[in-house]
Amino acid sequence: MMKSPTLFNAFGLLLLLSAGSALASNNSIEQNNLSIRFAEPQWQFLLANQPLAQTSAQLQANESDFARSIQPLLQKQDYAAVVKAFANRPLAEDSAALQLLRGQVLLSEKDYNNAAKALNAALAKMPDLALAHRSLSMVYMLQKQYDKARPHLSRSIELGVADAQLYGQLAYINLQSDQPFSAVAGYQQAMYLAPNNPQWQQGMLYALMQSRAWDQAGALLDQQLATKPDDAQLWLMRSQIAMQQQRNEQALGSLEAAIRMGESDTANLLTAARLHLRHGSVPRSISLLEGSLKNVSSEQSALVFDALDQIIPWLLNQDNEQGAARLLSAAESLKPGVSYQAKLNLYRGQLALQQNKLSDAMRHLSRAVEQNPAQGEGLLALAKVYQLQNKIQQAELYYVRASALPEVKQRALLSHAQLQIDQKNYQQALELLHQVLRNDPNRRDIQHNIRELQQLVRQDQYAS
Repeated sequence: MMKSPTLFNAFGLLLLLSAGSALASNNSIEQNNLSIRFAEPQWQFLLANQPLAQTSAQLQANESDFARSIQPLLQKQDYAAVVKAFANRPLAEDSAALQLLRGQVLLSEKDYNNAAKALNAALAKMPDLALAHRSLSMVYMLQKQYDKARPHLSRSIELGVADAQLYGQLAYINLQSDQPFSAVAGYQQAMYLAPNNPQWQQGMLYALMQSRAWDQAGALLDQQLATKPDDAQLWLMRSQIAMQQQRNEQALGSLEAAIRMGESDTANLLTAARLHLRHGSVPRSISLLEGSLKNVSSEQSALVFDALDQIIPWLLNQDNEQGAARLLSAAESLKPGVSYQAKLNLYRGQLALQQNKLSDAMRHLSRAVEQNPAQGEGLLALAKVYQLQNKIQQAELYYVRASALPEVKQRALLSHAQLQIDQKNYQQALELLHQVLRNDPNRRDIQHNIRELQQLVRQDQYAS
């Protein structure tokens, strides 16, 4: 009788799998509204095809001629022809050896459903056929049916298959199934058996990051960088790990290293810009954001708008009028929707107001409020412009409108009260300050101001 290893030694399968959910959504991990994006990794697994002697299936006597006829096809790796040859044979009538071979050939041809049928048929005849368990686990892995793949991998280990590939595959499944601690254990075993395999090192790194073992992940990453110092993806991961450890300067340095090596993902450039505002160079932050505005795809526009929303107000608050002006000029190339057009006009108006260009401020802010009548910041700024122009009634009107919006209500009431005090309308100012105090009874400064105003009101009444 002819033994199955003679058939199976003829071919192997190298399979690529995407990382899928190995990391957080979008392949990424966020902290303090910052995020780093990575290229989606691919995992390579080799499906070995040498069954163990104690579980090796054997051909039936009447199958020898068929086996010899397909042997040349297997040697040439003409698996499509082998599949065609098997099509003329009923699956149920074949031995477990041929069912196993059929399943592996179908797997190589990516006919996963029929591969699963053939391999399950082989296991029905020989439940301890280790290679069938292993091949079936690969079928389920490729279909992302990890719960089905895991017991077949575990059974392979129980049957004595304990090579690095199997442990790596089991670790991969655990990583995909949000069980990073189990994945770490699997990759440790795979690395013990094959310490120089970059695939297991990569898997271990992702598993450590998923399990938030930042110190261990950082140590492994530094080891990889020692041999691959020009790998931008490794520098991006180093930046991510550093951010998780609140090592912001190191995160920024690693991210800049990746940028020098050609990293150009808009999200990562914007993250670098934000980090520079907090821990680096403001001019570099502006330069990075300017560069990001030059070629913005529709998919990236939301990221850019979000960055502008954070950086331009920060620059205005820091009186960095030149930086804000540069970004607003660069943003003219954008084609945002009406809501973000209103924000850009708000920033232009606020900049003009800081520069005491009241007519420009009036024009931009009026347009912003027209585009978004519920824009509280725009209403407050427009009220301020009218107040500076001594157009008191118009200023009051916009303060009243702003006070109807919860996000700026307190500021609107206080600014309106100040306007009334400037006009020596103390009673009206008192009423406004009482509204502020009702909304926030713990404001001791408001209580003090109310007492002083009440004294002024009494003095006016006494004088009259």
